Amino acid sequence: MADDAAFAYVAVAEGGKRVRGVVAAADSQAAFERLRRQGLSPLSLKPVKAGEQRRGRVGLSDREGAETLVAIADLLGAGADMRSALNVLSARDDRSRVGQACRLLHERISAGEPLDKAFADTLAPRHGFVAALVAAGEAAGNLPEGLRRAGEMLEADLRLRRQLSGALAYPAFVFVSSVLAAGVILLGVVPSLEPLVAETGEGGGGMLRGLLAASLFLREHDLALLGGVGGAVATIAVAGRAGLLRGVIDRLVLTGPWRGTTAALVYGGFSLSLGAMLTAGAPMSDALRLALRGVRSDLARRRLEPVLRQVRQGLSLSEALQAVPDFPRAVTRLAAVGEATGALGTMVGRAGRLEEEAAVRRIEAAARLLGPVMIVLLGGLIGLMMGGLLSGVTDLGSAVME
Repeated sequence: MADDAAFAYVAVAEGGKRVRGVVAAADSQAAFERLRRQGLSPLSLKPVKAGEQRRGRVGLSDREGAETLVAIADLLGAGADMRSALNVLSARDDRSRVGQACRLLHERISAGEPLDKAFADTLAPRHGFVAALVAAGEAAGNLPEGLRRAGEMLEADLRLRRQLSGALAYPAFVFVSSVLAAGVILLGVVPSLEPLVAETGEGGGGMLRGLLAASLFLREHDLALLGGVGGAVATIAVAGRAGLLRGVIDRLVLTGPWRGTTAALVYGGFSLSLGAMLTAGAPMSDALRLALRGVRSDLARRRLEPVLRQVRQGLSLSEALQAVPDFPRAVTRLAAVGEATGALGTMVGRAGRLEEEAAVRRIEAAARLLGPVMIVLLGGLIGLMMGGLLSGVTDLGSAVME
């Protein structure tokens, strides 16, 4: 199989449906015969260039990936074989990303690729841990359980992101609303008082003069300000995509005053992934290596890399984790309990979930406090502006009457 080429094909299935895909074979004749054995009638067959072969990856979302993995596990648990399960799922909607992924998996498995490699080559790179759980499930003789655990990990990650988004949505709404209200006052209300101030020759009080100056500055430099803000946002976005800010953000997040909460999120997710793979039967070295690949923080990954080396040298996991800066001590304690009781994967996974849940609760509590604080501060600012306007209008009215 190592010398096989890849051929892109268009073929007609038994029901008359036209399908597209990639098949691996020694030559075009072998590819044609392989497709015929799969019940397909090839219409066209073209060799795929080496640089294009990686396009066989399908970028499933986390939701799609979780649902697909759980569905495959359910079908396997019901007695179907892997290729039949993939055929069932791809037949639902062969034009969707899920249908395309299942079809590519079917082709690679039919071509003789190992299951774990087929999943690794088909799914998005961020879902690389799925291959380890597939291999662990095969080794333990329980492939459906390995796939189900992979789907559960993706669902847990989705739930965590929803919780964080929900916790921060209200403070963000308050901030944006206050900024818009201040903009309406400065750009819509305050300019209407300029003719009256010019006519009376009165300043209308210090607050009104300040509001008039701020309004005039915004209106005279609106394009420059918008361009500056847009340029700053674009620069930050480009720098972020290029990875130039990653180190700064990493260090700020993991070493700042909130490092206890962020460390619980980062290391809790690592522990949850590691525990799931160990429970599914993956060897310790493979589980650690793939759990490290799932850590998105470069600084956290560098801190955790010595753990793999130390465990390979014979040190226990709990002892190796104790040396990681800011690593949650609750996880190391439960890891030690798991090593003593023979339930290491279960205990590490449980500890990781507890750390994530505790971090989310702290973030939610901070967000509940932040919302009212922002309302008081920004409401006070808006009230001060309105008070300055009313006071200035009163002074101007008195000047006109006199």
